[in-house]
Amino acid sequence: MALLEVEPISDIIKLTLQTAYIKHTEAPVNLLPIAKPESAKTSAMAQFKIKGTYTTNNITQAVIVSEILPKIEREGLKHLIIPDLLNAIKKDYRTREGFLQLMKTLIEEGITSLDTFHMRTRKVYNPPIKCGVITALTSESYLGSYNRDKQRFEGGLRHYWKNIGLLSRFIPFSYEYELSKIQRIFQFIQNEEHLKQPLKQTIKGTMVDVKGSPQLFQRLEILSTRVAQEVGGYGFRIQRSLQTLAKANTVLNNRTEVNQQDIDEILELGNWMNKRFNPL
Repeated sequence: MALLEVEPISDIIKLTLQTAYIKHTEAPVNLLPIAKPESAKTSAMAQFKIKGTYTTNNITQAVIVSEILPKIEREGLKHLIIPDLLNAIKKDYRTREGFLQLMKTLIEEGITSLDTFHMRTRKVYNPPIKCGVITALTSESYLGSYNRDKQRFEGGLRHYWKNIGLLSRFIPFSYEYELSKIQRIFQFIQNEEHLKQPLKQTIKGTMVDVKGSPQLFQRLEILSTRVAQEVGGYGFRIQRSLQTLAKANTVLNNRTEVNQQDIDEILELGNWMNKRFNPL
C-alpha cells in the first residue's frame, strides 16, 4: 500500500538499517515503533524488504535457532524485521520468557551456543552471532489499559520489558496522526491512491568507517537522558545508539565524517523517541 506523509517513520527505519554497515560498532541499532493500529507501521517496514533484512511474523525460539542464526552466519542477515511482535509473545509465560531472553541476547551480547532440554545449536559461534531487530507494537499493547480509579496505565508490555532490561536495548519511536492528516488519509483512500505500489527504499550495503566527533556527540546527551527515562538505565546504550544513527546519516549523505547536519537530523527525530505520541 502506498504511504502518505510518514517521512519520519521511514527515515528512522532507514537510519536504523544503515547502522548495520558502520564499522567499529558493537551491534546494529534496534527500533521499536509504537502507534495505534492503522498507523502505517507495517507498511513503512514493508518498504525495506531488502538484502540484509528478513521480515517475518512467525518468530519463535526454534525459528531463531534453525533459520535466523544460519542466515546471519551465511547470508549476511543484519536486521530482523517483525511487524507484529505480539504473534511471537502471545504464548504461555515460560515460552514467552525464554523467547524474550533469547531476543535480548541476540541483539546485544550475541549468541555463542544454546544447550537446553529443547533448544540446541549445532555449533559454537565465535565471535557471537548478533542481529539488529525492528519490531512494532500498538500503543495499547505497549502502555496497557488506563485505570481511571488508579489514574495509571496497567497491563502493558512497557513495564515488563523495562524490568527485564529489554526495553533499554531499543530506540522507542511513538507517534500518532493529527486530525488534519487523518482527513487527508481518508481522501487518499477515497481516491484509491493507496492501491499504488510504494517506492522500495534502499540503503548502502557496504561497510563504511565513519569518523565521529566527541564535541558533536555531546549534543546528543540531553536526548539520551530523556529516552533513558522511558526505557530505563542511565542512557549509555541510548547514547551509543544515537551516535551510530548519526553516523548512518553521514553514510546516507555520502560523507565519512559526522557533522552538525547529522546531529540535527537525530535531534529532529528525537521528537518521537518517547511515549508522548507526538503528531507525525
